[in-house]
Amino acid sequence: MQDKKENKKSQLPVAAVYATALLIGVLVFGLIGFLAVRNFLPSDNSSSEVTEENRFNFSTNDDSITLYAVTDDFDELKSVVLSAFKPSTQNIIIIPLTPYLDCNGQTFNEIYKTHGIADATESVSAKLGVEIDKYMTLSENTLSEVINIMGTSIVSLVDPIVIPDRATGGTVSYQKGARIAVDGDMAVTLIGYPTYASGFSSNMKMSGEIAANSINTFFKQPATAKLNIDLIFNKEYGDANTNMTQDDYNLMKSAIVYVIENSTMPSYSLTPTGEWPEPTRFIIDQSFIDQLDGYLVG
Repeated sequence: MQDKKENKKSQLPVAAVYATALLIGVLVFGLIGFLAVRNFLPSDNSSSEVTEENRFNFSTNDDSITLYAVTDDFDELKSVVLSAFKPSTQNIIIIPLTPYLDCNGQTFNEIYKTHGIADATESVSAKLGVEIDKYMTLSENTLSEVINIMGTSIVSLVDPIVIPDRATGGTVSYQKGARIAVDGDMAVTLIGYPTYASGFSSNMKMSGEIAANSINTFFKQPATAKLNIDLIFNKEYGDANTNMTQDDYNLMKSAIVYVIENSTMPSYSLTPTGEWPEPTRFIIDQSFIDQLDGYLVG
């Protein structure tokens, strides 16, 4: 088993983490930094520019999936999200999971605490039957800063909530279905809200909606988005526990810029179905797993 600190940023080239920074933004982790696209750019080292000719060479072999995990100051998991980058269709499919996903007898959270993010990611890959190419952890503070750069988005609440009111110092209540503006602080609040009426399934749903909506908000302003790529990288770099490499970064940046220039609503959330036999254990439906290929390969 790999030690959870094995791939800390001190062992990575600076530019490697840059690649993750753009597309989670979110974490939206939601999240931005998104995915490691491995081989869909030209092999000629003299140019990494993505052209329209290259666009038509994209295939499902070029698709890539990255797992993002958001942690608090005590390294407690708050959110786990898969981000599937499909350059051939210019889509970013967000699959929100939960730290309490049952991975053949142990939860993701249990594996993470014992063996680290690399082994926890492998357990999800085995459970879902999909290849997860890369992983990355983000702190709540970094997630908040990145989402603020991406811009405020709007989400609908899946459960009523009562949260601190930053303006008055008191509390404010929102009903189920209320549409609220989500900046960085609100994203962290909703993702980690401890007492949703429907339990941690609501945290999972909100993570997916926040991630997808934040990405789409970011992409609606392509000029600003391209200018902010470096800033997002700088925010993410200090946080990275990742297996991204220099090559991943080199291959990804031009492709992300290309998608920014050509798609304003690339992302949507696909929330898993399943059962919660206990409050901190989620058993995903096999029917959902069976359908994943249709979304990720098609």
